[in-house]
Amino acid sequence: MEPQNQYRSVIPSYLDNPVLKPRNFYETGLEESLEKIVLHDEPQKERGLIDKIFSDRSRTLKATIKALFNEVLTREHLNSVLLRDIDSELCKTGSYLEQIHDATKRQYTHDLELAFSGRRTQLESRLLDLTKQKRDEYLPCWKDLAYLSKGLLVALKDYWDMSHKAGFMYEENAA
Repeated sequence: MEPQNQYRSVIPSYLDNPVLKPRNFYETGLEESLEKIVLHDEPQKERGLIDKIFSDRSRTLKATIKALFNEVLTREHLNSVLLRDIDSELCKTGSYLEQIHDATKRQYTHDLELAFSGRRTQLESRLLDLTKQKRDEYLPCWKDLAYLSKGLLVALKDYWDMSHKAGFMYEENAA
């Protein structure tokens, strides 16, 4: 059983809430263009002077797009790993707390009850800290992805503009 699914039934995750769930950048309708630029190396066609003018710029923009796209994917992966780890710790801590609750239903000596009470307080504090840590991960992730996505979109725009200019120059040259 996959660890993420194992804890999903016990502790609801942000992945289950469509309002909180961030959409991956890759799934925003740019898949085909990104795949064409990032995943497929286009052979360099030396057509003459126009190629010499645009080829360096094209390679630079393509490398920028690849680097930014990989950074977006890496940040999304890091976010999912961090949240999965936090969810796992929440589940473990919740289980320990539940064991303490079950144990304190019986009659124990005063010293043992104090020990259970102290441990219960520690576990409750840990749960609150983990929940805060989980909330605190959302904002940096969103900021990082917004910054990277903006850079990626700018690089894509520049790449497409340059491609259109090169295509226009080829048409003008051919006529």
